[in-house]
Order: sequence, then C-alpha cells, then structure tokens
Amino acid sequence: MKISFFIFSMTLALGFSARAAVWQDEHEWNADWEQRYSQWVHSSFNEEVFVSGRYKGIETDCSDAVYAARVIFAYENKLPFVIRDSTGGGNRVSNKMSRFDGISDPLQRARRFIAYVGDVTSTKTMASDTYPVAINRRNVKAGTVWSRPSRRENNIIRRIVRGNSGDPGHAETVKTVSETGVLTLIGSTVPKAVRPLHTTTSMVFMPVGTETGLRNWMQPDYYNRSRSELPGYSMEQFNSLGSDGGSRSLRRWNNDVQRRLALREETHAEAVQRQVDDVCGLVNDRVALIAESEKRRHQLGSSCMDREDYDSYSTPSRDKRIKETLDQLEQTVGVSNVAGVQRYLGSCPAIRIAPGKSISLYDFCVALEAGRVSSNPNHDFEARWGLGKDFKMCRKY
Repeated sequence: MKISFFIFSMTLALGFSARAAVWQDEHEWNADWEQRYSQWVHSSFNEEVFVSGRYKGIETDCSDAVYAARVIFAYENKLPFVIRDSTGGGNRVSNKMSRFDGISDPLQRARRFIAYVGDVTSTKTMASDTYPVAINRRNVKAGTVWSRPSRRENNIIRRIVRGNSGDPGHAETVKTVSETGVLTLIGSTVPKAVRPLHTTTSMVFMPVGTETGLRNWMQPDYYNRSRSELPGYSMEQFNSLGSDGGSRSLRRWNNDVQRRLALREETHAEAVQRQVDDVCGLVNDRVALIAESEKRRHQLGSSCMDREDYDSYSTPSRDKRIKETLDQLEQTVGVSNVAGVQRYLGSCPAIRIAPGKSISLYDFCVALEAGRVSSNPNHDFEARWGLGKDFKMCRKY
C-alpha cells in the first residue's frame, strides 16, 4: 500500500514538474550546441518556416523572427531558453515559466511561448540578449544576429518637419556566410503578420552605438558574467572597422567586414549580380505590404491613419534600404545615377504590384531616385509606387 502510494505520489509530482515548464531542458548550451544551432539556421530555418509546417501561422515582425529562431531550436533540442525580462529587475523570461500550464499539447505550448516572447521583446531588448563580436568566420556565422534598435530623432526642428520619427529598429539573422565573405540575412518585417521570411545581402546601416551590429546570443550563464569574458566579444565593429584613419563610412565598413570573412575575393560580376538581386528582392517584398496598407486605407475612408497604423504601414526604412542598396550597385558599376545600371536591372522580372498591373524594376528605381515614391500610408496606390501624386494631408508619426 505504501509502495503504491509512493509510486502514485512520484507520478503526480513528475506530472506537475513536467507541466511547470514550457518544456524540460535536458542539455546545456556550449560551443558544440552553438555550432549545431548555426548549422540548423543554415539548413533548416528558411523562408517558409512560419507559413508551412509545425510553426505555420505564427505572426512575426523583424525582432520576433530573430527570437523565434532561437526558441524553436531550444525547444526542439531540449535546451534552455533564457532572456532578460524587459519589464526590468533581475527577472528572466525562460522555458521554465509556468504561465502556459493550461495547454497540454507540448507543441502548442511552445507556439504560445514563441508568441509571448515576441510580445515582450523588440529590437531594443536585443542588446541585452546578445553581445557584439569580433569580425571573423569563427564568430560571425549562421545564427549570428544583425541588429539595430530604434532611435528617436533628437533634432527638434526635424521632428516638427518629419513627425515624431527617427531610425526604426531592425533585426535579422545571418543565414549564410559565403566564401566571398558576403552575409545573407533572413528576417521578417512590420507589421506583425504571418508571412514568408525574406533573404537579402543588403546591409545598409553601420554600427555606431554598442547595442547595434553583428552579435551572438547570450547563453543562460552569460548573464552573470562580464561581457568582456564572453567568447569572441569585441568592440571593433564600432571603432576601427570602416575607418580610413579618420571618418568612418558604410561603404568602407561593408568592405572591411567582407574582406575579413572572405576566403576568396568576390568578382565584379558577382558583386553586381548580387546587388541587383538584392534590389529586385527588396522591391518584390514591398508588394505585399503596400497591398495591406491599401486595404487599411480603404477601410478608413477619408480618415487618416493613427500612430499604430502609420508605424505598421509606412515604408521609410524599407524605401531607404532599397535606395541605399541601389546606390551601392551604382558605386560598384561606377556610375552616378540609375540610368547607368539599367541593363543590369533588366535581369529582374517585371514586378507584379497588383492583379493585372506590373512595373519594371528600372522604372521603379527611376521614380525612387527622383523622389516620386511615397512612404506615406495615407497616400494612394499610385503614389506609393511612384506612378502619380497624392496630396492628402495627414499627420506624420
């Protein structure tokens, strides 16, 4: 009787223990598991992860997708997942949380945890959960994070003219490091939605603040250690890289990073085609967002979008990235305007921007370079694609 009661008690205790966590971790993070994570991102974390398979239907924005990759790998391999609690204090968000005890199915519990992590994190929290590393192939690999938190415009005059905007945050995960030192990034965007992830090699901001740049994940025990003790930790991204002995520039920074990661030099033809592919991909990725923006604009009728809608559907950072990637292409070819790269842009198929309506990449780039493409979600479809003008006056945020 006592033995039976003991077995019953142990079974009950184990049941409660199992349900007191999102999943039970059976391994600890170490260099071997970090290498396995890198291999998994390279081979398995792909564009379709949130539109098909086990994680179909999970909504993401840019930081959500970065955190989700780490959560999914930890869950599938019974590793701990620990990040700093963004509400402050010394608390942690981890797989040991009991708030999902009411969900019996392990996968559904993990999916809810992924959504929760997305809700409590952002590009701003990324700086606490990752750390900057030296630029070499040992430290920068698939799974490394490329991040910049949002920054508010400090110049009061610019804020009055442009609205309460600044540089929006963005984060992506390194998918591959090519033999020519080119980083392919994979990520999502705003607004939070179920969507295929996109890939690009376009890196159009230079790390300035120490919370930006190429960064690796904090393992659970790293939070109790000095950052300077962590594997590969370095501040060189913010100091020596991109400098010619004086000022720093994005072009020099990109060249320095690529050179340090390269096993061989990228040919001119490879660089041109890569940058054309980037511009083509970035403009194609813009199509779905403009379609969603149009749907919301029609729902509002004559009303203007509020701050939340404006932030979700405006495209200043996206359009700036396209423009700067186009500028990089022009620099590579050695010309000063889009006309000089027309024949290269022609390799991108016509972009279907609406049913029965397409635009060539060259024509879009001409409109973008001329300042005719609107990033304002209150403007109509034609203005958003540089095909016309919209003079609707609404507040900018």
